[in-house]
Amino acid sequence: MKISYLTVFLLLFLMISCKSEKKEVVENQPFDMYKYSELALLMEEFYVYNDSLKSQIVNDKALSLLPVNFNELHTAKMTDRFERDESFQLFAKLFEKHQKAVYEVSKDSLKQAFNKTIHSCVACHQTTCTGPIPRIQKLLIE
Repeated sequence: MKISYLTVFLLLFLMISCKSEKKEVVENQPFDMYKYSELALLMEEFYVYNDSLKSQIVNDKALSLLPVNFNELHTAKMTDRFERDESFQLFAKLFEKHQKAVYEVSKDSLKQAFNKTIHSCVACHQTTCTGPIPRIQKLLIE
């Protein structure tokens, strides 16, 4: 009788210890990367351009050419949650006006003209997309 209990015990032990667990396999799902809108990319270009322009002004260097793609500001596709309303159009025109003025003012007024451009960016962003404001403000010349 002892042998049969021992045999049953060993069989149960083997069955329990050999039981394989099914592991749930999680398939790698493709990462949905954020895609910038045309307008966001254009504004990034303007940021890089103005960062370079700031350096040229601070270091008393000749100014690089004014980009010709400012007119795209009025037509570039916006991020879905935003719309090109009258307020945006007014700020876009103001930005263009101030950006062009940097090339039309005397050397003495260059810093103020440049800062007006940056302030126009901040003013627009205060009405809709406030996220980039701290980054934009770093462009100001003190």
